[in-house]
Amino acid sequence: MSEQKKQPEKAVIPKLYISIEDEEELLEAGTPAIVPVVFCRYKNKMELECYYGVYPQAREYLLTHENPFSKNSLLKLDEMLTPYLEEIGYERPEQGKLRYYRSFVLWNRKKLNRDAILPSSQLLNKKILSQIRENKTDFDPAYLLEEGLPAAITIENGNLVSIATVNEHSENQRLLEATVYTHPSCRGKGYGASNVALLADRLLYMKKGVVYCTSCRNASSLHIAKSLGFESESRFYAIDAYKK
Repeated sequence: MSEQKKQPEKAVIPKLYISIEDEEELLEAGTPAIVPVVFCRYKNKMELECYYGVYPQAREYLLTHENPFSKNSLLKLDEMLTPYLEEIGYERPEQGKLRYYRSFVLWNRKKLNRDAILPSSQLLNKKILSQIRENKTDFDPAYLLEEGLPAAITIENGNLVSIATVNEHSENQRLLEATVYTHPSCRGKGYGASNVALLADRLLYMKKGVVYCTSCRNASSLHIAKSLGFESESRFYAIDAYKK
């Protein structure tokens, strides 16, 4: 008696969650860094964030492409949206196509690699702030203190050369996004990883989770996430453009 052939399993389509912003209220002409479309895929769901003008195209793309993150699919999306974005008043940067990102999360303090924390890393406070003679980062440490945003910093010869902090968030938010900057002259010394580790240690002690996002092409940033014990959560794609 011949065995009955098994029917191929149907592909599981993740649930799609959509968030739409009103660009007329949010954007001003010449705004330099706008991302009109972001979508990311988790194990059992997909999220789409976009401005209303690109919603129909972005939604249709995600629902009709079995693998929306494949290179060929993304090239088609990029070709489709570029003229459309120009038509509704956006401009694309000369560089910025196929911008892949990955997000990493850390919830468990025991999984954090504290060995990466250097003696030069310090949690920002008023006393430490007074020791800074020149700020060589893109962040304002005085503002961070004023807003109560935790930060870990490195001071070298009186200069603030590296800092890791969190993006602004609501009071009850449990998962906070870490961001880091190190002055080019001081990169390769482990300051960035050290400050992210110290910041994460503080946030985890406060019973907060930490998320860290980076471009897939940023090898040093990817190394920070992986070496500190962060776990890969999702991958996402963003289309950069700005309002004319």
